[in-house]
Amino acid sequence: MNLKKWLCAVSSVLLMTGCSVSVDRYHVTADNQSKIKQLEEKFQVEEFTATTTDYKVMCRLANNVALTDGHSFESYIQEALVEELKMAEAYTENGGVIIKGHLNDTAVSSGMTDAHWTLDMTISNSEGESFDVRHKREYDASFAGGIACSRDMPSSLAPTVQELIGKIVSHPEFERLFLSAD
Repeated sequence: MNLKKWLCAVSSVLLMTGCSVSVDRYHVTADNQSKIKQLEEKFQVEEFTATTTDYKVMCRLANNVALTDGHSFESYIQEALVEELKMAEAYTENGGVIIKGHLNDTAVSSGMTDAHWTLDMTISNSEGESFDVRHKREYDASFAGGIACSRDMPSSLAPTVQELIGKIVSHPEFERLFLSAD
């Protein structure tokens, strides 16, 4: 009888805790590569900061959405930008124009009618001049929670960050803040 109670208790705990689901790894995009190569500049990226650290996202109050390699949201975005710059041969660890980033807010929903990731960032140069970029990307979420939380929500973060980086490097203020005057 004790074994039955123990198995019931363990099963209840496992059912209530849910599982952690990882987002997809970031991959560079042709559009971002093209834009970065047109800038003809070398960039250094300082560690991004965030208003809220150790931010955790729950999908439908059941699954924790985890970032790859133990990243926070701000470090995921920072590493994505570094990857884009490296692939475009526009990254340097020493010297170059310094890009700083601050993640002001991360909003996410996995609802059937309002599924989205929203990232709000401030991008600044070493002189403290900055501009804000807010990007909301809607995605289709399944009615079934298991699919919405194991596939739809986690797989939609990487394209959201790709589009965010595209907005950053295409922003009208980017060239003014980060490109050398000839």
